[in-house]
Amino acid sequence: MHRLRNSLLFGTHRLGKMGTGRALLSFFLFYLLLVQVCRYTFYRDPTSVFFNPSKAYRRIYSLQRQEQANAYLQAANSSTAKDIQVPGREVTLCLGVATVQRAGEQYVRSAYGSLMEGLAEDERNHIYSIVLIAHTDPERHPIYHEPWLRHLSDRVLTYNSSDARQTEHLKNWERSRDYRKKAMFDYAYLLESCLDSGAAWIAIVEDDVIAVRGWYPRTIDALAIVESRSTDWLYLRLFYTEQFLGWNIEFWPTYLLVSVSAVVAVASTLLILRNLRFPTYIPGWIIFTASFVCVPACIALYFMAGRISMLPLAPGVHEMPDFGCCAQGFVFSSATAGRVVDKLKEKEVGFVDMILEEWANQEKLTRFVVIPSLLQHVGGRSSKGDDFKPSESRSLADKMFNFGFELYRQDGPRVTHPVSDG
Repeated sequence: MHRLRNSLLFGTHRLGKMGTGRALLSFFLFYLLLVQVCRYTFYRDPTSVFFNPSKAYRRIYSLQRQEQANAYLQAANSSTAKDIQVPGREVTLCLGVATVQRAGEQYVRSAYGSLMEGLAEDERNHIYSIVLIAHTDPERHPIYHEPWLRHLSDRVLTYNSSDARQTEHLKNWERSRDYRKKAMFDYAYLLESCLDSGAAWIAIVEDDVIAVRGWYPRTIDALAIVESRSTDWLYLRLFYTEQFLGWNIEFWPTYLLVSVSAVVAVASTLLILRNLRFPTYIPGWIIFTASFVCVPACIALYFMAGRISMLPLAPGVHEMPDFGCCAQGFVFSSATAGRVVDKLKEKEVGFVDMILEEWANQEKLTRFVVIPSLLQHVGGRSSKGDDFKPSESRSLADKMFNFGFELYRQDGPRVTHPVSDG
């Protein structure tokens, strides 16, 4: 009887070893499968190890919108009547777009077309649009005499040529390509012009973007949410790029604490189970392997998958005090816009987005963003100079991209997003 009992215990122990061995082999195979799933699924996440630029930068929805915008402009070029204006209409939002001549494609055509195409008549009547031709000689810009410009905009803005001192400064900046001064001036100049419209909200949008159809009602809805959440906010961001929203090093203590807690939790659970119920089936080497090999491997895969994929921002309006980038589209209240003008004039030189972020940090002003992004950046080369590095396949301007924007889908007049009911 004693020999039989020992034989049963030995057989049970051997089966336990075989079972745990199979479990480890199963884990290894399952882990390899997960890696392949991540490679297939997270290629669009710039914060992921599995990011694939050749596939991720592929334009899908923005190309569709560009085609719609160009068709809309062609129709406007053939028209003899202005698209607007209802006398005495109530203006809700002033839309300002500053544009300069670019080498090659003039992105402003599809940018402005996408902002106008798809607007309902009452929505268009609530928008006062200004296009600033940002040249001391506006004739230099290829679009200046194109019919759509005056058919679709409320005002074609040029510099005040009667101000000789201002004109001389602008000409000097153009000759020396001092974009940091001229861009600041243009932004303030356009903001001031929008303030004259009497609109409650002012949206300043760069000339190398594509707007989602329905951007206007989504923006107005977002502004209502912003107003309900804060009385001291700086802007609502219409564009952001995900590439700066990864596992930022500033938060490494949090990541380390969570990782160590996961290892401790698994090790503690296995030790408790072994002591209470399964002393034979859970030997020490299994506890060590599971806690210090399997769990760290899973944690590593979690971080490799990317923050955007693992912790996606829910659709809606969020605070975004850091890492948003860049100045492709901001909306200000009319009250705040005057302060922004003063701040830009005070600084005189710099980059608009950096100055706004510095100011917001100093004054503790809240900054908001709409998710998914309502704009896509499509400019391959910056209007502020050549930013292409020979060692890289893409320019810095080309990398200012919102990967989620390309996932919009248009179903008739309704635009949806995979993470939102739209």
